[in-house]
Amino acid sequence: MMKRSRTRWRRSLQVKAKHLWVKWLACMMLLLVLISGLHIVSASAQLPNPADFTDPLPIFKSTLSQDEIGSGWVRLDGRPIFRVAAPASDLSQRVQDIQRNLAGVSRAYRESTTPEINLELRGVADLPTIYINDRYVMTVTHLDAQLEMTTPMAHAERLRDTIPRALRESARERQSSALADQSKWAIALLLGMCVSSFGISVAQHQWRSRRRAAASQSPSTSHISQRRREDLSAIQTLAFQLSQALVWSAGVLLILRLFPQTRWIQVWVLTHLPTYLSMPLIGLGIYISIRLSFVTIDWFIDTLVDGGLLTPSRNQRLQQRVSTISRVVKGVTVLLLVLIGIFIMLINIGVDIAPLIAGAGLIGVAISLASQNLIRDAINGFLILVEDQYAVGDVIVVDAVFGMVENITLRITQLRDPEERLITIPNSEVKVVSNLSSRHSQADIRIPVAYSADIDQALAIVRQVGEELALDEEWIGRILAKPLTLGLDEFGDRGMVIRVWIRTQPLEQWNAAREYRRRIKVAFDRAKIPLMLSQQELWLHDTEVAIAPPSMTYPPSDATHTPSAESTI
Repeated sequence: MMKRSRTRWRRSLQVKAKHLWVKWLACMMLLLVLISGLHIVSASAQLPNPADFTDPLPIFKSTLSQDEIGSGWVRLDGRPIFRVAAPASDLSQRVQDIQRNLAGVSRAYRESTTPEINLELRGVADLPTIYINDRYVMTVTHLDAQLEMTTPMAHAERLRDTIPRALRESARERQSSALADQSKWAIALLLGMCVSSFGISVAQHQWRSRRRAAASQSPSTSHISQRRREDLSAIQTLAFQLSQALVWSAGVLLILRLFPQTRWIQVWVLTHLPTYLSMPLIGLGIYISIRLSFVTIDWFIDTLVDGGLLTPSRNQRLQQRVSTISRVVKGVTVLLLVLIGIFIMLINIGVDIAPLIAGAGLIGVAISLASQNLIRDAINGFLILVEDQYAVGDVIVVDAVFGMVENITLRITQLRDPEERLITIPNSEVKVVSNLSSRHSQADIRIPVAYSADIDQALAIVRQVGEELALDEEWIGRILAKPLTLGLDEFGDRGMVIRVWIRTQPLEQWNAAREYRRRIKVAFDRAKIPLMLSQQELWLHDTEVAIAPPSMTYPPSDATHTPSAESTI
């Protein structure tokens, strides 16, 4: 055992080391790419200002109608410079035109041998036009001025200082003098990402080790505890995976923002990410909520089990009932959370759900009229759970259907019959049910004995075999009481019948009956007590041949008794 455990431990360490080496190799390759690209790209000499992240979307109001006014940021190399306003239908095009003009001015300014910024305000006072080095940039409108709560000319004077400052900063970012500092920040961010990822991996490995140790020291004694641990493990594993994704995605976005050539990628990602990820994030939140609800329900039930209120030795029936109710509660919880998720998604895409909520009453009436059978199923299923008619794990008989209960919901009951067929019964069809495993079970055994046997000896052997079975160590906990021998129960046409009752734990009656019959056969063979045989006996008279009734023990004095084994029925 020690060698096997050490071998497994070494293999696990080798696998983990291999994964860690892959991660570190990826980090080193990215470092080499950054270092080799130092002479190609230029970077900012300082970290980006957190205020730049306050509004990643270039257009604020994407859902405005054509008659409404919207505002958007004009950016240079991904950095927001100033805002402009326009009708919602023209806003996107205007922002793109101004950004294209600024990019051309910035490129010409960097390529010029004598870089110089000459900003002019042309046009009338109501609509000043901005030119830089004789290149048209934009026209300041009244909407732009209203956005800043000033006049068009005053707003143009503000832009006289803002735009040249942005052009100089764009040129400075592309100078080789700022490259070393920006590259250091990128390398530091990359190392931080690798360290954080490695720390998360180590924490996940330690958590798995502690979970295995806890499971080995205190293994789950119930299916509910196992389900709770599985749900909790799934949530924690998902948390570690999300942490890894968050570390690497945030780090990559920060590195992209450092360089003016790649900052537009970060802006594009932050612009479109909420749109593309809103639905998956809502679905992920609903999934986590469902898992957490399962953990809460199972934790509550497991607390009752650990507190001694629900133990198999004390009240197995109550434990089965609570387990069944927990399944139904989980099903209802999933339904409610899915409906909430659907409403949130509808709100996210701009659908007004107020009319839907207002019309829920009418919809409910229409559904109730169209689905009366479903309502009857749900009501009868609720009564089955409350009245404890049967639970998951019971063996029941409904009309002519016999099987073990595998699943119960408010609508249906599913049984598995002896031929492994899954039978689904609507709860409204459960009128009369026979529960063969509620609280305890009983084996009803009929032992056939031939008329020629000594009945007193047979009864003594039946009682002795029952006492030995009840005292057997293998059957002490499965047989609740000493088997009750009722005595000679019936005179049949082929022999006598001795009847025995054996009270057992639920679902143990068939096993106990099989073992009891086996022991009876062995004991009767040892005592040479014949069992009932299916045969005919012929009584031959001088004048006629008649079939004597099997109940006659002694033939008449004037008859010759000749049993015929070949005439067996």
